[in-house]
Amino acid sequence: MQTILIAAALVSGIATIASDWRQRRRALFYLAKPLTTLLLTALAWVSLPDGSYRSWVLAAFVACWVGDVALMFTGTRAFVLGLSSFLIGHLLLITAFLTGLPLAPFAVPSGYWLLGLVVLIAVALYTRWLLPRTGKLRLPVLLYLTALITMVLAALLRAGLSDAPAAGAALAGALLFALSDAVLAYRKFVTAPWWGQPLTLLTYYSALGLIAVAA
Repeated sequence: MQTILIAAALVSGIATIASDWRQRRRALFYLAKPLTTLLLTALAWVSLPDGSYRSWVLAAFVACWVGDVALMFTGTRAFVLGLSSFLIGHLLLITAFLTGLPLAPFAVPSGYWLLGLVVLIAVALYTRWLLPRTGKLRLPVLLYLTALITMVLAALLRAGLSDAPAAGAALAGALLFALSDAVLAYRKFVTAPWWGQPLTLLTYYSALGLIAVAA
């Protein structure tokens, strides 16, 4: 079942990207985009062991699905709904990544601390550059970016405190999620290059796929 869902999500994801090539949306896009997230949610359901971690991840994926549907449409209201849904998704992922961890942040290897510092600096620089371009959405965007970086740091903490290879997959997924959101923000508030949507979707679906199998 896991292999079937991965293959189906791959086909659906490619269809989503192809049906919105150069942002010329075809009817298939409105079916394939939410379908891909549903398939990745199903992948998480069958891949992750039963427990609190899986429950939080599944709830986060459902919130992301709502955000996916909202962002298929144009306009400020649709964008704010999508932003709010993904904000909730990040909060749920933070809870998932912190589930079951010991309260021992200083036990995290130094390499993870260095990576966290690099991520914080990169996000801070990007935020400082982006916020003046967000207009009336400055506060919601700032709140969203705060939740996003917290989600990445929570995944980093989980990877640093766990010997399981899957924790590294979750961290890679969190980093790809951040990259996807960075490209999305660039497209929304700066300019929309032809490669923006494909890169946004590719990194986003890869992020969900990695988190879905990161038991």
